[in-house]
Amino acid sequence: MKIGLVRHFPVQCKPEKKWMSSADFNHWVEQYDQAKVVLGDPLHDNTAWDLCVSSDLSRAVTTAEHIYKGRIITTHRLREIGMRSVLQSNVMLPHIVWMILSRLAWLCSHPSQEETKQQTLTRVSKVIDWIEEENQSNVLIVCHGALMKVMHKELIRRDYKGKGDWKPQNGKMYLYVKG
Repeated sequence: MKIGLVRHFPVQCKPEKKWMSSADFNHWVEQYDQAKVVLGDPLHDNTAWDLCVSSDLSRAVTTAEHIYKGRIITTHRLREIGMRSVLQSNVMLPHIVWMILSRLAWLCSHPSQEETKQQTLTRVSKVIDWIEEENQSNVLIVCHGALMKVMHKELIRRDYKGKGDWKPQNGKMYLYVKG
């Protein structure tokens, strides 16, 4: 069985300002979730994919439709790990600091985040269970960077062979093979 993980194409949503309040950051996250992508080259891969499963967020769906010409199953279970400001404050912090704080909060299962780390791990495990139960030989998954890192760990734990990047690249396929 082969699983190809692809991070959506780059998003057209630069922060309007480098320094943000918590409300500014939360607003930017909402804008990012609605933003258009910059389409890239289709995958240069000869694999005959039996199935394509995509996050239901528009940036992933647009990417999936551009790189895969068959039926695409979309699901909220492949959405990115949500980000929210850790605290409500008018303190101005650089955009990157808000991002780091929100990811650290997720790692610690802080209540400010949409889901706990354990909930994310369970969600990813259930998605991979479902994919394996489908008995398809080759499955292409289009999702998001942070979620791909969690998926990478789960696939390796399940004895798939493959290599991921510390920061998955947009539009690049990461191939995992089992068996």
